[in-house]
Amino acid sequence: MRETGGDQMNSEFDSKQVLLVFGSNIRKEREKQGLTISELADSIGYDRGCLSSLEYGEQNIEYNTALNLARKLNISFPILFSRNYLDNFSNSTSPIASRFNEDDYLLVFIENFQKLMKKKGLRQIDAYGETNIQTALISRIINRKISNPTIKTLSAMAYTVDTEMYYLFSRNSQEEII
Repeated sequence: MRETGGDQMNSEFDSKQVLLVFGSNIRKEREKQGLTISELADSIGYDRGCLSSLEYGEQNIEYNTALNLARKLNISFPILFSRNYLDNFSNSTSPIASRFNEDDYLLVFIENFQKLMKKKGLRQIDAYGETNIQTALISRIINRKISNPTIKTLSAMAYTVDTEMYYLFSRNSQEEII
């Protein structure tokens, strides 16, 4: 078993867990705000069936769509990737938990990812070995030639550096993880 931030991860990469966490947090926040799946989907121009599948971890999603969901729900983007969302953030009055803040979260993710790769002495080829994500794809994301990767791809990158996506998308925790 690999360990990350006190949590156990399976020894093999499985993006399903990240998709389950993200989808569950979207569902919890949508229900908390009294929105139906159709209302939320229509408000961001997303298919209702795909949103339903997303909420149950059965649908991969692109970064920009995930960002639009956070924006529409007015919830912190990194928080949506937290396994402890309901326990720690759902009823919190903390500014990080309560409001969406515009930021270049993909850039924050890339910067944190690169720092952790360097700190751990990893190369992009190591990501391929652990997750089968192509090194060229990682390179295009890092060099900002891909501006809308899927959450599944980003979760593979997070797995490579053994860090939760919540931390990689967060500016506040950079010092803690790096």
